[in-house]
Amino acid sequence: MSTGALPAEDAAGELVAAIAQAQTISADEIALYDRQIRLWGVKAQERIRTANILLISIKALASEVAKNLVLAGIGSLTIVDHEAVTEDDLCSQLFVSEADVGKNRAQAAVPQLQKLNRRVTITVDASDIRSKPPEFYLPFDITIASDLDFATLCTINASTRLANRPFYAAGAHGFYGYIFADLISHTFVIEREKSNVPTVLRAESATRSVIGVSTKKENGKTIEMATKRELYTPSSSPTPPPSPPRSCAIGAS
Repeated sequence: MSTGALPAEDAAGELVAAIAQAQTISADEIALYDRQIRLWGVKAQERIRTANILLISIKALASEVAKNLVLAGIGSLTIVDHEAVTEDDLCSQLFVSEADVGKNRAQAAVPQLQKLNRRVTITVDASDIRSKPPEFYLPFDITIASDLDFATLCTINASTRLANRPFYAAGAHGFYGYIFADLISHTFVIEREKSNVPTVLRAESATRSVIGVSTKKENGKTIEMATKRELYTPSSSPTPPPSPPRSCAIGAS
């Protein structure tokens, strides 16, 4: 039965090839992030290792987000949270203990979070996010906010829009949760086998358009690469787009 593992010589060869491709990733980092590099490649890992992420509030859901970001090897993580650790946090937060009750939540979480990956720079901002101007968001590649009230999320989203930065919001409520994304304008490529119906450069919906088409030969087949652009709607928009917004509810079945 095949385990899916590569023979030792093949694995070593891939590792050497990856190191040769990498411009800034060290051999130690390639060894550390070996599995995820095999999944999305060295170039993607290079982008991850230079990413500067802003995480607003570090409650239950955000502690999971922070854990995954740090383990993935991002460049830096800034956590903004002005609230103190409560007894409720002890039941849901991964990185605080009874000794932390009354302390700032972000400052209490960072020591345990930092142990997961010493290579990631973690910074704490203990001020209220609602006091931040739009310029505050400029240094960050992505802003993530979770478990905040709708008015605060809309204020943050308005600021990230002015700063032209992508924004994600999420929340968990028992067995239910939601995620909202405002990437402003996102361009992506869909690869598929070319059909006998030509792909036309046109608007597919009120928010999505086909802006480019190219082809390539692969294993004797003609593969079409359709470049599309998606326009997102901010959370504070009074009129929802005709097509489904870039958010969804996740519930137990």
